[in-house]
Amino acid sequence: MANVKGKTKSSDVRYFRQVLEQKSSELRSQLGVPWARLVLHASADPYDTADWAEKSHEEWIYLQKNNLEVALLREIEGALERLRDGTYGTCPDCGMPMSRKRLEAVPWAFYCVTCQERRQSGSN
Repeated sequence: MANVKGKTKSSDVRYFRQVLEQKSSELRSQLGVPWARLVLHASADPYDTADWAEKSHEEWIYLQKNNLEVALLREIEGALERLRDGTYGTCPDCGMPMSRKRLEAVPWAFYCVTCQERRQSGSN
């Protein structure tokens, strides 16, 4: 998956960028709302009652119902950002390159399997 320096191979970068962009596009279509609008609402200050009062009730319900899809879309956007900055495929906890098998299974993975399991078990 990765070369000696832990950087993702350029052929893998192209492949995973395509996979991530396709999944991002599919999610955006499923959500049916322009991405910029999602970012605007999702990043709004939750304590600004005037701002929340202006939002329509339907938008609030929509965001609540689609919370998982929005979260996944953010993870995918994060993975695309890591591709751009050259850190994609490297676990931030242990610094080791992730296996291709891991990235094939979950292309937006942030941690390697070992570190992810450790975090989920609560033994950080």
